[in-house]
Amino acid sequence: MDPLLTIWGLCLLSPVIMWGGDKVMQARRSRRPTRAARPGDSAQRVPGLPRERPSLERLVADLHRLEREYRRVECSEPPAKAQRLRAISLAYDDVLCECCLALGLPPPPQRPLSGVDRIQAECELARHGLTW
Repeated sequence: MDPLLTIWGLCLLSPVIMWGGDKVMQARRSRRPTRAARPGDSAQRVPGLPRERPSLERLVADLHRLEREYRRVECSEPPAKAQRLRAISLAYDDVLCECCLALGLPPPPQRPLSGVDRIQAECELARHGLTW
């Protein structure tokens, strides 16, 4: 077979293959189930309106979950362990601040929280009856 003919064939078939692959991917995307929109999703939120805060029960469950996750990662050897622990700590700090706001307490002034600020926030929340 002539090499020039092979190159011409590839040049002509490539767009057809790409077009067909694109159509297959579009069909797959249209069949994917979409999750139901939840309150607070960015698609539902109107700009300029305050967002709905999570319930105190949800925040306590998040604190408990993040604390367990921190202990689990700390005792294991996953890839990027330091980055995972840092991300969990930042999420924990955010939930602590949300708990303070939910109870009407002033949140810690700076983020990320230092160890002392974190303990003070935890003690203040415990003093107001919050356990996790």
